[in-house]
Amino acid sequence: MNGFEAFVAVAEELHFGRAADRLGVSQPTLSRAVGGLERALGVTLFDRTTRRVALTPEGEAMLPDARTAVDATQAARRRARRAGALVVVSKPDGDGGLLPGILAELAEPAELLFATTGDEAANMLRDGRGDVALVAAPFDRTGLDVEQVRAEPRVAAQPRGREATTLTEVLARPAVTWPGVDERLDAYYRARDRETAGSPPARYGPPAKDLAEALRLVELGQAVTFLPESVARRYPRDGIAYRRIEGLSDARLQVAWPETSRSPRVAAFVRAALRQ
Repeated sequence: MNGFEAFVAVAEELHFGRAADRLGVSQPTLSRAVGGLERALGVTLFDRTTRRVALTPEGEAMLPDARTAVDATQAARRRARRAGALVVVSKPDGDGGLLPGILAELAEPAELLFATTGDEAANMLRDGRGDVALVAAPFDRTGLDVEQVRAEPRVAAQPRGREATTLTEVLARPAVTWPGVDERLDAYYRARDRETAGSPPARYGPPAKDLAEALRLVELGQAVTFLPESVARRYPRDGIAYRRIEGLSDARLQVAWPETSRSPRVAAFVRAALRQ
């Protein structure tokens, strides 16, 4: 535990006892760490009384940077502990079919971690669980370097025999929803990222936790969903028609890595991805 970790824990708990329990240290040890940080910085970070703990204005100002420092420290620890094979993050069906070719170019084997969304993949890079990711936009790029690998059309997955042919028609139908995603991703997944004044009102279909559930909902006529064309090719279904729709935004596959990375393995992966 360093001073920044101690400070963030107390700032979030506003209680030295709870913060000490959270970090697995004694309360005197925690107090010494916070006091040492205050002396090093020459400021008071907390107003302490027997009844309450509160951040001072200086503590409030420092908290965002302290969280960033703690996250960076934890990420560095994770990477140091697993110093070995390159760890690649991707959605299970989100590599555009490029990952086998990329891995074949690398001189060393790589380990794979799967994420459910692009934002989760980005978080895995920031917190040190992964080294590099192959992931579709949009996602939170904070703290990451990104290069686009390819763009491909998205298609509308619809119940066969009941296909809409225009974007307005398909947007008038219920679309599969994805619980837990933010508004930006929700709009993209439901093809509402390019709405115009003439777009029909949104119709929310039933939720799905993964692609298999989403495709089953489409087969049963409960909703439509939107997929990169490369994903659609991998999942032919008798009850589903995949159709290109004019005006539907593309799927943009990108390679991302921590902006502080100086790893030759990461650089080799990025070069291989851009050659695909």
